[in-house]
Amino acid sequence: MTTSAPELTRREMYAEIRKLCAPDNYTNWFVLIREYAVYAAIVAGCMWSTSELTARGVSIWWQLPIYAVTIFVIGFWSQTRLATLVHESSHYLLFKNRLLNDVAANLFVVFPFYGKVGNYRIGHWGHHRNVNDHELDPDLLRLKKHHSREFPLTKWRFFWEYVLLQFSPHKAFSYLKGRAEYVAFMKEEDNIKDQSPLSPRALMALRLGYYVVMIGTMATMGWWPYYLLYWVLPLVTVYPASLFLREIAHHGNFPDNGDFTNSRVYEGRWLEREIFFPFGEWNHVLHHMFPTIPWHKMRQAHNLMLRYPPYRDNVVICDGFMFKGSMGPEYPTVLDILTHPSHAYLRHQGEKETSADIRRSTATEIGTTQDSIGKLLAGES
Repeated sequence: MTTSAPELTRREMYAEIRKLCAPDNYTNWFVLIREYAVYAAIVAGCMWSTSELTARGVSIWWQLPIYAVTIFVIGFWSQTRLATLVHESSHYLLFKNRLLNDVAANLFVVFPFYGKVGNYRIGHWGHHRNVNDHELDPDLLRLKKHHSREFPLTKWRFFWEYVLLQFSPHKAFSYLKGRAEYVAFMKEEDNIKDQSPLSPRALMALRLGYYVVMIGTMATMGWWPYYLLYWVLPLVTVYPASLFLREIAHHGNFPDNGDFTNSRVYEGRWLEREIFFPFGEWNHVLHHMFPTIPWHKMRQAHNLMLRYPPYRDNVVICDGFMFKGSMGPEYPTVLDILTHPSHAYLRHQGEKETSADIRRSTATEIGTTQDSIGKLLAGES
């Protein structure tokens, strides 16, 4: 992929990227409102449809397909997209104000999934420091416990083991168990401490208050059946499979842990990209290089980095996950990546990656100070 704009030197690239490492206090309010509104519309649509069918005397057994589709959409769309914002908030990117970031993230993103953003932050920063390290990367260790990693594999084996099998109860439980240890019970990891602006006492009060209000509202309004059907059921069936597929896409069958090759860039058709890679998840390479770029500035950052030859010439861009987009035959799907040797789609076969060691330098600073990345970028030459 080429661009007509002039190429950037390393110094120029850093200067431009630094301008983009700035979250705000308003963008994600609109996002949260929109995502909850879509979720409410999905639930309301199902309830209205089944109510109409019941009134017409249609058996509940004929209504089950509507329930099934609704559960699938909630798990693969609403819950997966909300959970993605946990990742954004772990880097203090949900809101610029860090107190607002953690309070809003816990109340609207993490508590609904029974976790705490600080716990996720510790484990995720450990992942940044040790990405793709078989002995130190907490994400990789967690996923290997859940399912053995044997790449490359055939497409039929992928669909059986990584798609269909993941909907089975024991696989859903296995993934959720690992996720709970990560999000609900994660302790200090690799000398990384949670830098939450909330004191432990304030966080405990906030969490207790949330669940007291939630339980009280459910009991008073008689909403428990709806909560179990439209939140808990997709959470323990569809949601684990959805997140697992994204994590495999990000770091499955990786060739190495280099700056430009530890993950991929994901383009493709809009619907598939929005399901699996919303809110900046489509460019996981750039996120590992510069973890302080907000999701809504990722496209701008990617276009800028295409003017930086080491990035442009080494990064692998996928045209879709399972279904091919329209970018051309030279761009593989994620499924192509997982079913071929790990180096098959690198454009400089046998050559050493031209790397400024960007990811390693930024990842090393993660967890040492709240303003570490900003200081690092300011001091680059």
